[in-house]
Amino acid sequence: MLTFRHSDGSAVAFLRVPFFTPVLLTIILAMLAEAMAVSYMAILAVDKIGMAPLELGSFIAVSAISGIIGTTIFGHLHDRTRVTWPLIVSLLAKIVAFAICAVATETWMLLLNGALLFGVSSASFALLSAMAKSYLDGSDEQTAARGMAALRMGNSFSWAVGPAIGVGLVAYWRLDTIYLGAAILAGLALTVVLLSRIRVVPIPSNRQLLTPKVFFSAAPAVGALVAFHAAMFTGSNAMTIVVAQQLGSEVDVGILTSVCAILEVFVMGLFVIRPVRRAEKRWLAIGFLFFAMCFVLPALWPTLPSIYVAQIPRAIGIAIISIVGLAHLQGFLPGRPGMASALFGNSGSVGLLFSAISTGICGQLFGYMSLFSLCVGLCVIGASLAIVGKPQG
Repeated sequence: MLTFRHSDGSAVAFLRVPFFTPVLLTIILAMLAEAMAVSYMAILAVDKIGMAPLELGSFIAVSAISGIIGTTIFGHLHDRTRVTWPLIVSLLAKIVAFAICAVATETWMLLLNGALLFGVSSASFALLSAMAKSYLDGSDEQTAARGMAALRMGNSFSWAVGPAIGVGLVAYWRLDTIYLGAAILAGLALTVVLLSRIRVVPIPSNRQLLTPKVFFSAAPAVGALVAFHAAMFTGSNAMTIVVAQQLGSEVDVGILTSVCAILEVFVMGLFVIRPVRRAEKRWLAIGFLFFAMCFVLPALWPTLPSIYVAQIPRAIGIAIISIVGLAHLQGFLPGRPGMASALFGNSGSVGLLFSAISTGICGQLFGYMSLFSLCVGLCVIGASLAIVGKPQG
């Protein structure tokens, strides 16, 4: 059993938890690969492959559904067997999937890639988060809280840097090089896992039994996270379209995305320094309040400066809900970090599906500015669900 009960109070004590550092490095590399690839996936599908709008929508839906299935199966498998091969398979699938994107020339190739490999590859973050949670459970509460915050910070760092690397590759080479670079980064992530010889923590004795009652009690927490991700993706769509077409330019879109990601890293860094020891509902309520503010500003004051200002509450809201929301969900499933991480990841996939549908329908019927009001409503729903749920026992 891996244990690490000593803590010197240092803000980086989590780095001395056995196997945590290689897992953190693997997450940064794997998410860098995803950030590079996903940021240009629509351009790949439309400009290179020549997908029609309906084909693009089908590709996004198939990829999201495949991700939900793959993450659920692999997360449950992690909790039942506690072996490393699912992670290795997931990272291998990520390498092959991005390599195929680099050479794909037909619609069916990308659809098949999304249906099969994307689903398996999407499980890597959930598996790595579950493994890290298991390692940190052997440390003191403060170290564990800082470690989980560091994981989210590493993820946000990757999403801040990844698209910028993609811009450089496209500017000096071709679109294909983004996916070759993503495949290489995924390969480096797999190398870290193999060379560090990561071990998996044995199944704990306090593992939560999966009963209908447990899933029913966790449903409000999952619903809150679905509302959060739906608002995040829908709001991102609204910001991109409104800024690029009405208020600014595509350059502004890139700057806004980078500014928000950098602010997220900063806010999450504060949680590493001053961790939240308990996933209190009031923190989730505060997070949703800040998140709602970033949609209220452009809805009431539809100008480019207001959208720039809105990135501050947006980053604060995303940071708080991402860190506290995962911890809150894990409270419903003690001893099952794989299932908790899978549910968190799947809430993002469902939110992405919702955003694809809502952006098209609301944009067509009421205009894209209406999406900001929809996001405010989603924040209200998310906050309400977050304060309702209560773990059993």
